Amino acid sequence: MGTLAGRRTECNDVAPEVQQEGFPGGYKTVHQWTLSRRIEDAQRPEIPRELVPVQRKTGWRRADFLAGQVVWILLKHDDKLGGDERTLLEARIEKCVPVSQIRPLALEFRRLLTQGDAQTLDRWLEQAASCGLPDIQTLATSLARERGALLAAMTLPWSNGPTEGTVNKIKLIKRQMYRRGSFETLRQRVLFAS
Repeated sequence: MGTLAGRRTECNDVAPEVQQEGFPGGYKTVHQWTLSRRIEDAQRPEIPRELVPVQRKTGWRRADFLAGQVVWILLKHDDKLGGDERTLLEARIEKCVPVSQIRPLALEFRRLLTQGDAQTLDRWLEQAASCGLPDIQTLATSLARERGALLAAMTLPWSNGPTEGTVNKIKLIKRQMYRRGSFETLRQRVLFAS
């Protein structure tokens, strides 16, 4: 109870400071005013993106170069890049020369995963191993070791996606009932969910 009384005094102490600056109201008035401003801001309709004029970026922020964004821009074909994405890609190539080497390899690998065969996979592995970029060479070495599995994933019609989905669902149910039931209860919940 002493803490609550202390908080009330802190809140009431704010008003004299503001009043010394010439404000006639108190803490409650300021609180109500800020609350009404928040409600107004929340109710204000946002302008649709299509109506906002597109401006070319003059300066880049650190958030524009997040790894996930750059990766997806690298994997998009030129005809599918938007204006900002194209500008960002050009800026990345300008700032980091290896990006111009990585991009063709990434696009070719993406195409390989859907339409590849053994010859094109071997050719890609050779190109990646001789590109001169240590990370890409390490990737090529690792993929060469798993060539059989990679070739099977590219050419065979089967997928382990449904199995992975089921395992993911079971793990979710298990996490939901953490320490709250036996194995038999988990079994019943999994059977009930499917």
